Amino acid sequence: MKELDNVKYLNIGEIFDTVFHKKIKQEEILEYFETGKLIGKKIDNEWHADKEAIEDFIKNVYLKEKAYNVGLHKVDLTTITLNGKILDIGGGGQGIIGQFKGENVVAIDPNKNELEESPSKDDLKIVMDARDLKFLDNSFDTTTSFFTLMYIPREDHITIFKEIYRVLKKEGEFAIWDAIIPNKGNDDRSMFFISLEVNIGDNKINTGYGVLWNEELNTKYLSNLAGTIGFELIESKEEENTFNLRFRKKNLP
Repeated sequence: MKELDNVKYLNIGEIFDTVFHKKIKQEEILEYFETGKLIGKKIDNEWHADKEAIEDFIKNVYLKEKAYNVGLHKVDLTTITLNGKILDIGGGGQGIIGQFKGENVVAIDPNKNELEESPSKDDLKIVMDARDLKFLDNSFDTTTSFFTLMYIPREDHITIFKEIYRVLKKEGEFAIWDAIIPNKGNDDRSMFFISLEVNIGDNKINTGYGVLWNEELNTKYLSNLAGTIGFELIESKEEENTFNLRFRKKNLP
């Protein structure tokens, strides 16, 4: 990162890593600079762009060219009850659950940078892979996944669900918010993108989530998966392009 006249500029590698999370090629970013679609400047003979230019490029160029963009959706967390000690899977980035429930949250993410960038202040942040949780059995009252499963390869879902089931207390709950991602079919767009306005009571957070459009995601798939592990479905809500599922760990003998 370079700073000129109190403005911070990111180079291609930094844009690739922190903006697109390695979801597109660096050569593509270079081409956007060279064609003028991403407005930047050369510093030390290397292309750089500031935050405003990057945001303008994503909104007015990239999402229109490459993404199946379902637009803005509102999520109201103020009507949601999350009890006790909460484990938030994929709690980096915006750290929505951490901002919402503060010191009650243990936020994990395999990406240290994502945790460091999170604006949430009172939650405990730990670098950890959800496929191999380092907590003891029956440690948490609640586990949450807020627009995280869309980023995780489908083949890892069952391992993560088993780990969540293990660390939840009996009668503990697993709450999921995510996007309904349709079957790609013959659509040639490479990304799925959704914008959110999240109401956490004293604040409304505007954010967006984009992933490579490879696999569909829906409530039926996740409900069936959770059921095979031992969760019972206690609530299912669907909006036009989003859903909220709530499962309970069965009180087995």
